[in-house]
Amino acid sequence: MRHRRRDGARALLIAVATYALCPASTQAQSRFTDDAKRNVTVPAHVSRVFAAGAPAEVLLYTLVPEMLVGRNHMPTAAALELMPPALRSPTPIKKLPDRDDPRYDDELLALKPDVYIDYGTIDDDYVAAIEAISSRTKTPALIFDGRLTAIPTMYRRLGAALGVPDRGEKLAAEAQRVLDKYRSSAASVRVYLACSRDSLMPCVQGHPFGEAADLLGAVNTAGTTATAPKRPFTVQEVRLSKPDAIVAASQLSADIMRNDPEWHEVDAVATGRVYFPPDQPFSWGPRPPSVNRLLGLIWMAYVLRARPFDDAFFADVTSAFETFYHFTPSKEQIGKLVADARRPGG
Repeated sequence: MRHRRRDGARALLIAVATYALCPASTQAQSRFTDDAKRNVTVPAHVSRVFAAGAPAEVLLYTLVPEMLVGRNHMPTAAALELMPPALRSPTPIKKLPDRDDPRYDDELLALKPDVYIDYGTIDDDYVAAIEAISSRTKTPALIFDGRLTAIPTMYRRLGAALGVPDRGEKLAAEAQRVLDKYRSSAASVRVYLACSRDSLMPCVQGHPFGEAADLLGAVNTAGTTATAPKRPFTVQEVRLSKPDAIVAASQLSADIMRNDPEWHEVDAVATGRVYFPPDQPFSWGPRPPSVNRLLGLIWMAYVLRARPFDDAFFADVTSAFETFYHFTPSKEQIGKLVADARRPGG
């Protein structure tokens, strides 16, 4: 299978090169309506795409890695071990375009993408930014809805826009399977989502970073965007919210809680129920808030219920890796990624 993938990639590169040699005037165009309801003229045959930021970069890696003209976030050595050889040497992009500063356009212009893709929150500021950059660089730009539950629809739409509808459908189907299987699977579990280095700024219900817990049916003990205080919590406020488990932003954040006597006044910390998401080849947590959260959804469904990682867990993670990350990890590799999730404080 690896040889077939290489042959396919080689054939795709030849096709891309041939297409690039065609005069621009002969290249067909089509109209596409993105998730901001903008009608954009894009090439009918897209072969080069530029990601507007980390969420779009992860998304495009999953759907059209061979079309990415470069990456702003270069993979770490640990991440490279979980990527196919053909995708381990991306072109580095040092500076992404800025809405108001044309000095940052050079790399986009030099790489000559067919389309500029943004992914995330749809609001006036983000739309204004991509329109400014698109107008300045003459590169058509599309923005897609980054909500967790919108991932299947997004894959179908983006796949159609980029001329890979079959790939889009395959990823959409896997995303829908994961969402459906784990929906409400941690119902009534009380969780505090610690989203800052000191763990005192929570990801509340209704915030994009709290979507995974919402879908799992967990009770977000920090409250909602309407009820939570507009300031960091105190440790005592976390204690009084009575979480069954805490999901930290990173290993550093988890270790701060595990080793701080004040945090041990929180029952979830004292009983060792502090977790942090694996981070390879992309974070399984909410940063960046992209399709990487699907793996985090599987992982969180287990840790919130204090369930051991069973065969079903490894099967679902392997399937997600194969579909989204183009790589089949061994059970040992997955085990290594999730090992710290149950590590007690010390």
